[in-house]
Amino acid sequence: MLLAFAASAFSHTANAKEPIFLAATNPPAGFEELSGTQQSLVDIYFGNRYLTSQLVSFSPGVIELANAAEVVRLIGNLNDPTLITGTLSGELNSNADQVCLSEYATGCGILTTPVAGVIFDESRFRIDVFINRRFQLTRAADVMKYLPPSDAGFAVMQNFSAAVSGSSAEGSENSYTLNGLTMLGFKENSLYGSWDYSDSNHFSVNQLYGQRDFQGKEYNIGLLSTSGFGLNLTSDQPMVGFRINSSDNTREDLDFSGGMPVEVFLPTRGRVEIRKDDRLINSAFYEAGAQQLDTSSFPSGAYDVEIRILDEAGNVLSTETRFFAKQSQIPPKGEWLYFAEAGELVNRTREKPLPELTSQWLARAGVSRRVTDTVAATGAVAFNNDESLYEVGLYHFGYRYEISPSFMFSDIGTKGFTLNSRLSLGDVSLSGNYRRLWHDEPIDNELDEDGNIKYSLFGNAFEQHSFSASMPLFNGSLGYRYSLNQSYNDNNEEQDPSRTNSLDYRRTLFRTFDYDGDVTISLSKSGDNEIGTISFSFRYRDDHWNFRATPRAEVSKSGDVSNRSERLRLSTSWNDGDILESDLRFDAGVEGGTGEERMDGSVQFANRYGRASFSASHTKTEETNTTSWGGSMSTSFITDGNVVAIGGEDRAESALVVNLDGRAGDVFDVIINGQRRSYAIAGSPSIIALSPYEQYRVSLNPAGETLYSFDEREKTVTLYPGNVVTLDYEAIPLQLLFGRLLFNGKPLDGARINGGLYPGTTDDVGIFQLETRSDVGNLQIELDNGWVCPLPVKPLDSGYVLRMGNIDLANAQCTPLLEGQLAITKRDKIDD
Repeated sequence: MLLAFAASAFSHTANAKEPIFLAATNPPAGFEELSGTQQSLVDIYFGNRYLTSQLVSFSPGVIELANAAEVVRLIGNLNDPTLITGTLSGELNSNADQVCLSEYATGCGILTTPVAGVIFDESRFRIDVFINRRFQLTRAADVMKYLPPSDAGFAVMQNFSAAVSGSSAEGSENSYTLNGLTMLGFKENSLYGSWDYSDSNHFSVNQLYGQRDFQGKEYNIGLLSTSGFGLNLTSDQPMVGFRINSSDNTREDLDFSGGMPVEVFLPTRGRVEIRKDDRLINSAFYEAGAQQLDTSSFPSGAYDVEIRILDEAGNVLSTETRFFAKQSQIPPKGEWLYFAEAGELVNRTREKPLPELTSQWLARAGVSRRVTDTVAATGAVAFNNDESLYEVGLYHFGYRYEISPSFMFSDIGTKGFTLNSRLSLGDVSLSGNYRRLWHDEPIDNELDEDGNIKYSLFGNAFEQHSFSASMPLFNGSLGYRYSLNQSYNDNNEEQDPSRTNSLDYRRTLFRTFDYDGDVTISLSKSGDNEIGTISFSFRYRDDHWNFRATPRAEVSKSGDVSNRSERLRLSTSWNDGDILESDLRFDAGVEGGTGEERMDGSVQFANRYGRASFSASHTKTEETNTTSWGGSMSTSFITDGNVVAIGGEDRAESALVVNLDGRAGDVFDVIINGQRRSYAIAGSPSIIALSPYEQYRVSLNPAGETLYSFDEREKTVTLYPGNVVTLDYEAIPLQLLFGRLLFNGKPLDGARINGGLYPGTTDDVGIFQLETRSDVGNLQIELDNGWVCPLPVKPLDSGYVLRMGNIDLANAQCTPLLEGQLAITKRDKIDD
């Protein structure tokens, strides 16, 4: 047949009377329906995300949506939905040539269109919609701007801390100070008071003011200290007044808002990878469309990033390089930072608990705003009864450098200039700063009418500058520092300047898991004094012990006098690790060689009741023996009206109280944001001191080997200053019972066991496993004949697994169930 077909074809070609294939405008017989308009239900997608299903009309090369407006509404985030709806209405090119024939195909499945278009895959009855990026609104990054509202009601928090010190040296006196921080909190509002009592100043109130800090705005009123930005050449002062300012405390997006916005366009749902210096710094999935990336995890600085957009199959759709800049020292883009404060200055005295008003007034204010992506401008003013000053500054950062100049001038002729800078040149890091204050005339320090010294916005004139450099060298680090301090007296006369130069080199000699050794060589000069030292540090680490030996040699020269000394210090420390629920640390050391000899030691202890430490040092020279000692302690008293608690391992301005109801003495670890922060003991409330302006994830874990029934879910708590949130937990100790039930030596199959957390039954050989409370004294065994037998359970001394062995119920005190009980039991069996 093949030969006949070939001969026939050759004959037609040779004669050239008729073509082998005839061109026709009409489909062959039987295929007419395929070329006509058809209707079918198809799935509609945008960015590989399912939108809806519609009944559409289509023919070869053409498709028409039944309801284009519904599709546009479901896509959303469009800046001209009317235009897009009109473009997607009527007959559309199906772009069948762009359909991907396999999941591994490339260069397909993406449509570039001036407004909007579709790709229709007839084989899968699927339409993919594509819209030009010019008509898509950018979706904001999913970053929470402000801290949520407080979870706390009214609470009182009183922090106490005390310090004592003394010495056996002749003429020395023992001294002590008791410090207190009193806070009354309600939601985002607090009353803040700090005070102290000492052997020299007796009782004194340092600050007492009301505060509200919520959603980026802070308000303060009362006895407080001035605080602000942009005033680099005038000091803060205590006053009775008010302050209003923008606040970063409640901002949750600082890591994000400090960077340049990074927007990308995804033609389909996919993954965006960000690389810096060919290292991956961020990767996340995004929906199709214009998206703003979350840059919170990007490193600070100014640098180029490579942006790769990949589809869900991992195929690279596009790659581009952009400049990115991020710095927390500049305001968020498009926002103002500001502060304004005013009040009457106060004078603290030793004899009175409250400071005295001085009839001198002070007002200060400042604003800051980002000018470009890498430049911020700051302006500030300050006024008092007699003077005023104005200061402007800039902050700019770029590729591996930062620079921040500021200029100040006043109405009395005083001028000032500051400059801070940082530069990285390869492996070399450089930094420097310069500060200068000029006075045309000496500052007037005369007394006012009440005999108080008049407060001036400025101190004496001065000039300060410093420079430092560091670089790696021979597997170590080489550093140089220089500083100059030029001061002026009250008459504006120049004093002798002090200059300091120092050069040091540090290197690790060896390092293993348990041992390490380092060497440090330093040379320094200050005025006529020159010192050169070399020191070694050898350390051995164990699970709880740490041993260190530090030999040191020094050569010094002061004028024409030279000295040298060699010393050795041996020290050890021990910490409890996980041995105790509390934290215990002990340190001891001895030092000897040229000059004095010394012995010292310290102990630090912290548990849920507070923290305490004590240290002592004994020094011996050729003429004297001196012993010095010191100690400190801190604790807290907290109540929210329902719970009263004392303690806390650390001092903070807000706290969490864990109220654990369970077997007295049982210990649970308190897990804060995934890490153990403290511990709680059943039977008494436990305080966990936490920093305010944070949202915490809190959960409990048993610290021992006992099995418990308790709420293991994470709870979220938001704290502001003065807040105390009480979390109530119930922890029921459990035990696992294993055993085998017999009757006259034969296994009991299907016997029902009551008394556990859930009813249990024996298997075909009489074996059972049951979870019960640890205080359960008896179980009840229901037999098939309607009798019930008691089974005593002996409490465990330790652990939570009780192996009961073989138990024969033939000798047990079994009794028949009452008729009503039997009926209930039968009904329960039927339900089971």
